[in-house]
Parts: sequence; C-alpha cells; structure tokens
Amino acid sequence: MSFQHLLNPLLSNWPIFALLLGIFVLVKFLGSASFKGWFGEWMVCRGLNRLDHQLYRQFHDLYLPRPDGQGTTQLDHVVVSPFGIFVIETKNYKGWIFGSEKQPQWTQQIYRTKNRFQNPLHQNHLHVKALMQFLGLPANHFHSLVFFIGGAEFKSTMPGNVLNRDLLGWIKNHNSPILDPAASGIANARLESLCQSTDRKTAACDHIKSLNTRNA
Repeated sequence: MSFQHLLNPLLSNWPIFALLLGIFVLVKFLGSASFKGWFGEWMVCRGLNRLDHQLYRQFHDLYLPRPDGQGTTQLDHVVVSPFGIFVIETKNYKGWIFGSEKQPQWTQQIYRTKNRFQNPLHQNHLHVKALMQFLGLPANHFHSLVFFIGGAEFKSTMPGNVLNRDLLGWIKNHNSPILDPAASGIANARLESLCQSTDRKTAACDHIKSLNTRNA
C-alpha cells in the first residue's frame, strides 16, 4: 500500500482529526500546573473583588525585597482596609493536607503518594515582614492568611488563619479599625506606585534566579 493510500483517509477526515487534536491539546493545557495556578489565583482575585471597594483595596502579585536582603519575595494578594492589611498566600492543592503551625514542612497526600512542601505559614510570615519593612508599619497592622484552593481537605487541626473555604467571611470577621485614613492612604499609594513601576516578567525572572541561588 502506497503512502498516498494511507494519507487519503486522514485528508478526507481532517476536520475530525483537527477537532480531536484540539481537544487533546486543550485537556493537556487545562491539566497543566501553570494553568491550575493561574486559574486558582484568578478565582481568588474574583472573590476578593466582591469586597466593598470603598473599604478594601486589592493588590496582586507583588515583588518586594526580602528583609534579609537576599533577593526578593513574591506576595500573592494584599488587601488594605481600615481593619488592617491582609496578606494572603494562596495554595492550589488537592488531596489531604497534614501540618501544624510549628512544623517546617507540611504533607500533601493523594491516595498513597505523599509530597512535602514548605509550611505556608512560615512562608507568609516572610511576606508580612517584607511588607512591614516596605510600608514602615508595625506587625499588629497585618493579618496573615493561607488559603487553599483546588479541593484540599485538612486532615490536621489547622490554625485559624489557614482556610480552604469562606475567604471573605474570614476577612469580614476582622472588623475592628486598625488603620486610620491617613495610614491607609499612604499604604495604598505606595503599593499602587510599586505595581506601576514593576515589570512583572522581569521581576518574576529575577525572583526565580534569587530562589535558585539561595537553594544552591
């Protein structure tokens, strides 16, 4: 049988093959870690956008110098309000999550497979310290929160600032004024200036380089 005879069925049914190929590529893309990460962050942004815009101001994907001067640290979400500044670390995980406030590493389990990852509370503590330094505000002006998306189920008793649901409810439960209008205005102005002056692509590349250097 000639090559042409083998090729003819493909050519005559090319719309079907093109559709199947497109579906395959789409499924692979939707299942990729990069898409899941982007989609998770988008969902959190979408949820935070439901907060009262007159009281809460949002900032996302911020790069700040580390307090120890060793490169930068990346903050997922920051919300400035009269009730404090919320620093939110998002984790897109599924499966069972085991961990405690003091453990340096937590565990994700999916069936019999276990993976360890850095305690996100410790990770977000660094973010809060970096933001304290950047804004010149004391620790009691900040609220640290770790929010899991992706269907994660906690199998350990988690601290009150580690959630897998009701993000807005947790934020709204903090309703005692902490920041006066002047302090809120200064914080918003500095973060807005940071957003406008940051080239996200360059900042992300530099951040990864500094991570690799420290890990090496």
